[in-house]
Amino acid sequence: MRGGAGGSLVADAEALARGAAAVLSGFYGKLRRADAKAKGARRDLVSEADLVSQKFLVEGIPAKDDILSEEGASRSTGAARTWYVDPLDGTINFLHGIPNWCVSIGVVERGELAAAAVCAPELRQVYTATRGGGAFCNGERISVSETRDIEDSILASGLAYRRNELPDHNLDNITTLGFLCADLRRFGAAAIDLSFVASGRIDGFWELHLNPWDVAAGVLLVREAGGKVTDFRGSERLDDVLSGRHVLASNGPLHEQIRSRLAPLRAL
Repeated sequence: MRGGAGGSLVADAEALARGAAAVLSGFYGKLRRADAKAKGARRDLVSEADLVSQKFLVEGIPAKDDILSEEGASRSTGAARTWYVDPLDGTINFLHGIPNWCVSIGVVERGELAAAAVCAPELRQVYTATRGGGAFCNGERISVSETRDIEDSILASGLAYRRNELPDHNLDNITTLGFLCADLRRFGAAAIDLSFVASGRIDGFWELHLNPWDVAAGVLLVREAGGKVTDFRGSERLDDVLSGRHVLASNGPLHEQIRSRLAPLRAL
């Protein structure tokens, strides 16, 4: 690992994401839901594949850097650089043989997103971005869509594992925006949703109850592709977007058209 700034940092993140995706591909099609365990909520699953991928990633991240990872292998020393790692985003998709799953890595350096890599091997797509350097898919520069009217838009969202227990369950938003937009999608992996916004495949994405490792890479991808990312209240501050647990990403022109129609937050 070179662990340098700029291009070398994103190259390291991409290499790690590709390597972890190769590890996961060895499990894909062999593990099923019955092979996974619940992490509290019945719908929130972890498999052997998640853990092996995480081990690969943690061993590849420089020891001087901090880590925040979904499966608990975190390191917090106050280092200048933190790696936000989702070793398998879309575990349920993975276990059901649905190709929408990926490895997601976002790197924050001195309080700013510096590099991102999302590797979705079954989709044959690798997304990368660096701060100020643009966003790319398979080495080709990408940009957000040019859709300007919400009625022409394709939007995506998701549902929390504990949605039946939560006041902010998102079903009201799905109903409201589902009636208004051209169509809705549910991909089941936030990093893929955000990558699709960055590449113009969809026009906007919102979700509640997300974690920093779910969105860190995707936030940089969208912003570097010319889009906008905020929390539901409209804040663009990185801490609010990563830790607020409610995220809205769009191509820009549609942002307030979507945000103004989201239900007021009850508990978040």
